[in-house]
Amino acid sequence: MKDYDQYRNLNLLTRLGPTLLGFKPMHVFCFNEHFPFLNEVLHDLDRLFSNQKTIRTRIVFSKNKSIKAIVYHVDAAQQVLQDPRNIKFFEKQGYPATTSLEGYMDILAKDLTENQLRDEFGLFFGYPLKDVVGFIGHPALKHTKTRGWKVYGNPKPSDEVFQRFQTAEQTMLSLIQEKTREEIDFEVLSLVSA
Repeated sequence: MKDYDQYRNLNLLTRLGPTLLGFKPMHVFCFNEHFPFLNEVLHDLDRLFSNQKTIRTRIVFSKNKSIKAIVYHVDAAQQVLQDPRNIKFFEKQGYPATTSLEGYMDILAKDLTENQLRDEFGLFFGYPLKDVVGFIGHPALKHTKTRGWKVYGNPKPSDEVFQRFQTAEQTMLSLIQEKTREEIDFEVLSLVSA
């Protein structure tokens, strides 16, 4: 069990830090069906977040026998959909203007069942619109570097987002160090309830 506790703290909760703190609208974990901690992870995600209003989860079983765990921060994801530039971009990609957050999550879950991920969903991963548009192939946006994702055009806004993600992971790591599982659960639930 100690091995799972270490995995849980370093790979599950720390990586979720940016989402739990509302800096990153969504995180998707991908597990092989033979992943040794799969049952524990799925149980923990359900136990921690099934009754939360701020954080929601969806588990998707892909046709390639992988399991995807979608974890999203409702308010942060809603902010993506409140930005008129993002709405215009989604409409250009063929989405109706009336699509709700849950509608987008339904589309994502369906795609992940097929083991696919649409490029435009990068907005829900917190990537700046310019980087998503550049990745799709806008000719005026040149690839300038890769730092967690491919950055296009002016790197400064992307660097700021990346730094917020890094700081949130560090905050989460500091929050959970040298605590019992019960104390960590309390800290996590307090964080997302705040």
